Parts: sequence; C-alpha cells; structure tokens
Amino acid sequence: MDRPARMRRKRASMDPGRISRTALLGLLCLVVAACDLAAGSPAVSPSPPPGAPGAVPTAVVTATPFPTVEPTVVPSVEPIAPSPSIGAIAAGPELAEDRAFDEATQKALQKVLDAARKRIPAPGISVAIRTADGRVWTGTSGARQLSPRRPVTDATVFSIASITKTFVTAVVLQLVDEGRLSLDDRLSEFLPDFRDARKITIRQLLQHRSGVFNYFESARYARQAFRDPNRQWTTREILRFVESPYCRPGTCFHYSNTNFVLLGEVVEAVTGRAISEEIRARLLDPLDLEHTSYQPDERTPANGAHGHLWGGGTTFYDQTEGDRWLPHMSAASIAGASGAMVANASDLARWAMALYGSDEVLPEDLREAMTQYRPRDRYGLGTRMRIFSGRRGFGHGGSLRGYEDQVWYFPREGVSIALLSNRGLYNPDKTVRQLLRELWKHLDEPAPQYDPSRNTSG
Repeated sequence: MDRPARMRRKRASMDPGRISRTALLGLLCLVVAACDLAAGSPAVSPSPPPGAPGAVPTAVVTATPFPTVEPTVVPSVEPIAPSPSIGAIAAGPELAEDRAFDEATQKALQKVLDAARKRIPAPGISVAIRTADGRVWTGTSGARQLSPRRPVTDATVFSIASITKTFVTAVVLQLVDEGRLSLDDRLSEFLPDFRDARKITIRQLLQHRSGVFNYFESARYARQAFRDPNRQWTTREILRFVESPYCRPGTCFHYSNTNFVLLGEVVEAVTGRAISEEIRARLLDPLDLEHTSYQPDERTPANGAHGHLWGGGTTFYDQTEGDRWLPHMSAASIAGASGAMVANASDLARWAMALYGSDEVLPEDLREAMTQYRPRDRYGLGTRMRIFSGRRGFGHGGSLRGYEDQVWYFPREGVSIALLSNRGLYNPDKTVRQLLRELWKHLDEPAPQYDPSRNTSG
C-alpha cells in the first residue's frame, strides 16, 4: 500500500527513473551491526568530564537524593540469525488513531520512570510509547533546566544526537527507491577528492563498513569542538579532523560519524538541496513531526532541555549555552548529518513506527534491507538491532554532550519506545528494559523470542 498522499505527490515529482526492487533485493545481502558503547565508539561522541574545555563549572544541587548510578557497561549479546523480513509482521501502512492507555498502565509506567530518574541520576527524562493499535503513553520526570528550575513537559525537545542517522538513512533510501541513487554508487561520483572515494560505496557508508576514520575520535576534536560554543562549523572544517582509515573499504566494521557527514553531502549533490531541507520536505512535514528540527539550519524550539554532566551526588554541570541551540552552536553544527537534530519523545516514537512499522516512509523491500544485519555487528543500514528481555527491536541510540537517548521499534509486538534524557555519560538500556517489562505485563503479547533470563540488551 502507498504512503500518505502528500508523500506520494512529492515522490512522484522526483526523478521517474526507479530501480527494480527485485534487483535491489539481490544486492542487499551482508549488512552489519554494532553497539556504540560496546564498540568503544559512542553514538555521536562522549561528553567530556567536568573541567574539560567548554564545560560550565556551575554546580546545581537538587532536593531529590540520587543514591546510585546506572552502569555504563553494555553486556554482550548472543548471536542470532538475521531477521527474515519485517514486512509480514509490521504494523499497517497507516497508523491507527491515537488513544490513551488505561489508567493502571499509565500509573505503572510513570512509577518506573520516576524511580529510574532518581537511580541514574538525571535532571530530566521524557518517554513516549506507541502501539500499532493506536495506544500512546507519554511520561515525563524531572527538570529540563535546573537553574532556574523548569520541568520537563511532553513538548520538551532534547538533542537526539545519532538518532539523526535514521532520518538521513530514510532520505538516502528514498533516493534509491526513486532511482536517483544506488547503494552501490561510489562516493567518488559525488565527492571525488575524498580519500579512497573510488573504493567506498553508499552501502558501506550506511553500514559503517567504509573504514573511514571517525572524526569524533580525533584528539584535536576534543580540544577544539567546545572551545568556542558560538562557533558554527562547516563540512569542510569537520572533514579536516579525519585521519588515516581503519581498514580498506568493506573489510571491517567501525562506527564512524564521518560516514553520515559524507552521506549528507551526497544527498546535497543528488538533490541540489541541503540534507536539512530534504529531511524537512520528505519526512518532518509529511509526518507532522512538529517538534523535530535540524540544527543549526532550523532554530531549536524555546522549550529545549539543557544538557548536563553529573558531578556526583546532587551536582550537575549545565552544558547548554543559551536557549537557541542544543547544547550550543558548536556542538550542534560539528555533529552535522551525524547528529545535529532535536525532537521530543512523542515525535520520535511516531517516527519509529512510521519508519520501521509501516509503508509511510519506505516500501517493504527497503525496510527489510535496512534491518538486515550480521550477528557480529548488529548494524544494518543506519539501523541497530538490540534484544530487550528476549524481544528484538530496531532503532538507534544517541549520545552528545549532556544527552543520552534511545528509540526502538519492536516489529513482532508492534510497539515503539523513545527515551530522551538530559544527562550525558550513562547507559539508558536498563531504564528502557524496565519500562518495556512493565509494558508487557499490561499487554497481551506473545512470549519472548529469546531467553529473557539472559541480560541481552546492549
């Protein structure tokens, strides 16, 4: 079935030369996956500790005690076979009309969320959960800003860091569907001067198998990115941080934010418009994602959550300079197409359902290709695979100076969850797992696919 009329009309006005989906499926074979934290490469970049260049040395003490810290070590995941196809188990092509969960479910989920915020500890958290039949829950806890104290609301936006990659991936795959781009096109067709461009394919960039150096891992990046919070970085300046490749293209997996900065340039070369414009026209407006935007091309809503680093006890260090960008211009612009976007939790839960569980964004064959992965890497095309309490989800995490985020879609259960928090340098897996366990208690869902006694998130 087709996606909504607005998206169909836009796609019809594009280049009519469409590739054969059958031929495309023949090409999409070994796609890979990996966890940022397990691989030692955070979703965008780890936040520097207090005292690092750019850290704001303002301690904020809250009245709520925070006794423990959620662990940052990600447990290993047992190998599982690639998913056969999400098309047969995904939600329908259009989402059901929204309705609330029953009161008991809402109270139970809110209790888990409040306890998790204190345990982590984090200034604030926002969560949204959707089901294929239209049930929606949004929960908030804590503050988006500590001094002066302002609470998190359903409309509060956070930096979503590397979750940006899912939007970039969707644009690239739409261009593939339109025949304007091929997954096996060489980077040299668009950026001929980039190192090894003739050997790197679009597929390898999406898979993090290009071997291209991750510019966030440059020692110069840590020194320069946060020196001047008002600096606006260009792509040319960003690519100067790129060092020698990790391997020959196609021979290794290494998570690299540089891959998606390059994909943003590819989109611009193909369409003649910036990646931010394509994301807006193709995805945000058609799906009515009103609280999602691409920094710094679009101004961040005024109700943004400030990013924080934890200083121990009840002390947090506010990393946000002003209210216009999250956390500030330098961090947003240097992330670029690898992690510049902001959103609220409701928009992200809606986005995950549309991207992975319906035909609204991509046709079934490209959704299937996006979620194919190698057990060793657990990364498809701009998409991760994780197991939470025996249930497999597809999505992405995000980490940027003072923020930790996750968004997942569980195709077998038809459920999406988005968690956004304004504290950096911790692992949200435990909180996501606890919320989902509580949710499954209140839903009539099939038994887990895998042994839930093993801690298989990660």
